[in-house]
Formats: sequence, structure tokens, C-alpha cells
Amino acid sequence: MKIRRFDLSFRTAYAQAKALARAQAAVPLASAGSIQVEKRNGSSFVYRYRYTAGKRVTEYLGPEGAADTVQKVDSARAEIRDSETIARYCRDLRKVGFYSADNSTLVTVAALFNAGIFGKGGLLVGTHAFGAILNELGVLAMPFAMTEDVDVARAELIQIAALPRGGLLKLLKETGLPFHEVPKLKRGEPSTSFKVRGRNLMVDLLVPARGESYGTVPVPELGAHATGLPHFAYLLKAPMDSVLLGRDRIVPIVVPHPGRYCVHKLAVYSLRSGKDNPKREKDVHQAALLAAAMAEDQDYMFAEAMAAAAKPLRAMAKAGAQRALKLLEADHPEAAEQLAVLA
Repeated sequence: MKIRRFDLSFRTAYAQAKALARAQAAVPLASAGSIQVEKRNGSSFVYRYRYTAGKRVTEYLGPEGAADTVQKVDSARAEIRDSETIARYCRDLRKVGFYSADNSTLVTVAALFNAGIFGKGGLLVGTHAFGAILNELGVLAMPFAMTEDVDVARAELIQIAALPRGGLLKLLKETGLPFHEVPKLKRGEPSTSFKVRGRNLMVDLLVPARGESYGTVPVPELGAHATGLPHFAYLLKAPMDSVLLGRDRIVPIVVPHPGRYCVHKLAVYSLRSGKDNPKREKDVHQAALLAAAMAEDQDYMFAEAMAAAAKPLRAMAKAGAQRALKLLEADHPEAAEQLAVLA
């Protein structure tokens, strides 16, 4: 496992990009596009061409020179300038190794943000949240298992202002991507996942479960159902604001506390069945990478997470911590010393 800390200049650029992104009221689902003047039958007309989900979208702004058209053009050009600034940050940060998501994932998360899900009871969890947390910690970590899954957690009642008729599925379809419900193995059981046809991109809705069961829980404010996960409530407390970088857009999100993410992943290692389950190794690798990232100058985050962990959770994290120690003790002794209290 390798950890590389970004230079102060790059961390500063990330902070600037984050501040700019979090000032957005909404993230455009379409590209910034361009403005073009076209002549037809001796008259000139102004259009804005953009792309969304790989399809070109045409917006008619009006006849060239008309007062209303000029106002629309000025507004569109201001949007394009702002988009170009954000795109420049994305390009520079991705170039040096900051974590970023592919365009379809980014647009999907943007649709969730625009609907008001993040910060009002909803969090982004899973691998994309893990990547965002590494960016917050200012590190590049390797190896890093990639995924197209978008895991959305409901920490409490999500105070969404206006959900389209058709619920979460309809909201996801507004991206232009062909989402559909993923049927459960048990006939008649409601779906908790939504997948893009012909792609690996999937959105999973998750909530804390009562006890150790993995049941299906209704989420009425989203018109959907979620999978209940044991010990999940611990992960969702004390979250932090972050952003998800894309190719040319940045989406404000809310992610778990880094220390809690680490401890929870160690516990999940024991919850997963099968010794050869690749997800178990992914969990423990993510926990070890976070421990190494926090150990140098942000070790207080792990201490905070440990102080908040109940005895049953700490006991469950023991096997994962023992496995993580083997990954850390040679090159990251400070992180190994921290995790030793769980092992």
C-alpha cells in the first residue's frame, strides 16, 4: 500500500475548487456547451448547444440582437465562464491524482444533489465517498479498487423539497440515463437498487437496520425502499461536507467521518460471509489506507471514532483490524499502532 500526500499548493487548489463548487445552487446535468449564431432566410438566430447523456440538446435563445435574446446570451455566457473555471480546476486536480468519478456517475450524483438529498438527511457512502474522503485528507492512495456503484444512505428523514411523480426512479431518469429497478431474488419484494441498462452503474439506497438483519425498509419521502444494514447508524453520525470531482463538474456531497469510515469498514469485514469474498479484502484495504492517511497529522479523527464506538462494534472490528495490521506494520507503523488497540 502506498500513500502520497499532495503538496500544499494542490491542497489549496482543492480547497478553492471545493468552495466554488459548494456555492452552486445546482449542478448542470448537461455540459456547458457553446453559443452559435445561425442564419436562416436572411435572419440570424442564436442557439446554445449542449450535451447530456451523450445526446446533443438544442436551446433556442432567440433572434440575434433582440433585447430578450441579449439577456439570455449574457446569462448563458456567464454560466459557460463559471463552468470553464470549474472544469479547469477538475483538469488540474485530476492530473495530479485527486480522486474523480466518471461522467455518468457524476451526473447521477448531481441529480441527487439538485434534488436536495445531500445535507438534508442523505449521505454518499461507498467507494465514491471513500475517494472523496481521501481528497479531503489530501492524499493519493494505492491500490484503489474502482466501482460505478453509487451508494446513498439515509441517516434520517430526507427533507426533499419536491420529488417528481415516480419517486427516486423518476429522479434518476432525469439524468437522461436509462435507469430501471433491479428486481430482488425473492418474488414480490420491493427493489432497493436502480441500474442503468447496459452499464454497470447502479444506485443503492441504504438505511440503518435494527439488529443484525438485512431487511428491506420503506423510504416514503423518496417513493422507494432501502436495504437495512447493521451497525450502519454509527457510520452516518458526525458526517462532513465534501465534493465529488468529475471531468468538468464538481458536485457538493456529504460523506462519513473518516475515522468512523475506517472503524466501520473493519467491522464490515467480519459481517461479510465467505473467506474468499473479494469485498472483505476491499473493506480492509480501504480501512488500512484511511488509517495510514490519518496517522501522520490527523490521527485525532481515529481517536474520535474510537471514542464513539460501542463495545459490540469494537469487538466486531477486531478481525478486520488484525488483517489490516498485516498491511500496515511494514510501511506505516504509526497507523498500525493506532489500529492495534482494536486488534
